[in-house]
Amino acid sequence: MIKTAAMVVIVLAATGISATLAHATSTQATAPVWKPCTEALSGWKETIPDDKGETECTFVTVPLDYTKPAGRTLKIAVSRLKAKGQRRGVLLANPGGPGGTAISYPRDIRTSTIGGIAENYDLIGFDPRGVGFSDAQFCDKDYDPLPPPRDAESDARASFESEAAWNAACSDDDPEFVANLTTENTARDVDVIRQALGEQKISFYGVSFGTAVGAVYRSLFDQRVDRMWLESVMPPVMDMASMDTDAVAVAETRFEPFTKWLADRDHEYHMGKTSAEVRKTVLALRTELDTKPRGDISGVTVGYLATPSPSGYAYSARELATLLEGAETRMAASAAKPPQRPQFADANGFAFNFVNNRAMFCNDGTGGRDFADIWAKRQQRIEKYPAAGGRLQMSFQCPKWPVQAKPWNLTKGTSALQLSGHRYENDTPYMWAQRMQAQIGGALLTINDDVHGSIRRIPCGAKVVDFFRTGRTDNGSCEGLS
Repeated sequence: MIKTAAMVVIVLAATGISATLAHATSTQATAPVWKPCTEALSGWKETIPDDKGETECTFVTVPLDYTKPAGRTLKIAVSRLKAKGQRRGVLLANPGGPGGTAISYPRDIRTSTIGGIAENYDLIGFDPRGVGFSDAQFCDKDYDPLPPPRDAESDARASFESEAAWNAACSDDDPEFVANLTTENTARDVDVIRQALGEQKISFYGVSFGTAVGAVYRSLFDQRVDRMWLESVMPPVMDMASMDTDAVAVAETRFEPFTKWLADRDHEYHMGKTSAEVRKTVLALRTELDTKPRGDISGVTVGYLATPSPSGYAYSARELATLLEGAETRMAASAAKPPQRPQFADANGFAFNFVNNRAMFCNDGTGGRDFADIWAKRQQRIEKYPAAGGRLQMSFQCPKWPVQAKPWNLTKGTSALQLSGHRYENDTPYMWAQRMQAQIGGALLTINDDVHGSIRRIPCGAKVVDFFRTGRTDNGSCEGLS
């Protein structure tokens, strides 16, 4: 059952803006009343115990459905850290997800390598609609990890049906709410926040799925953007099957370097003296476990182990060697345990919100709704990418999702835009940043690592600070995390 979060008790009447909104593009929002988050949000002290009242919070009221501005409304929780020095304006930040709370993100930014932007900007955080301190819905139905790591079609179909049942159970109680959890509506919420702050323009820093919010906002309201940086970028079109193909294509490029590394260490791992011999050994193990899985360890497991980043070579090598010996690996022992249910969000909304996550992907993304299509495309990926091709990550998001997908309509603009992509990363492959750049423009900074969203942990973060201070874009590259 979906239930409205008990967090409504923390919504302070004095902190909202007018509940009657004509439309996000024309509403004159009432200036919000700021209070220390320790006073404004029940649960803030427990979540951010080291905040001594420096972070301010408020609520902004937005329409649930922007085509029905006089209908239901939502409260969006917003935080602020005021600029330390000469103020240039406001910078809204979104670390991605979707489904995770983001209201404390300005505090994280300020203590990172991009923290210099706090000198000239009020840093604005917000929990997107359906998340955290903002009005949200939660689902009590148990959610199994998806999908089981097996290759049998019958197992995959059973997982598909399980996902479909969860989707139905967790969207049926309040279909209007779930249908309006979209990136476009989140972007329109950002514009209402802009109005409430009394700003003609905003700057924006988005990471991972936050880049989708930024790209959609800029496409809708380019004239209201000062400067925008998008880090670890989503693709301009969320097609679930294509996203899986992109991810396994990146993973497959790691297979050959790993086989060479193993061949150089045959005296230790005994998988072959040449890269070709190692490849044959590993793929044979994959085929064996495809046919006869050991508990939850199957060919897909071998695919993950065979395509590690360099930092994971030793771990993967030990696990593969153990599987070849027929013994139980640490991974196998872990997988054999009863599945751990994710902790669903409590009344304060601090845990990951799977309703929001699923809705944002499925309301905006195409594919993932028909099992026959999913399975056929998976077989094609295995043929082309024998090590990594069996994965089904994005494809199983939306079985029988009740809302028809509405893809984003992204366009080029004139406001200052910088993208950054990570050359070897798997979560948001570099090719997505390239495609997004082709779709919406801007410059693309290449970071030579495989770590998702690492720019705020490396010296290259200074480029983010420089961009927001000067507006200068950069098509160059920098070293990432090793």
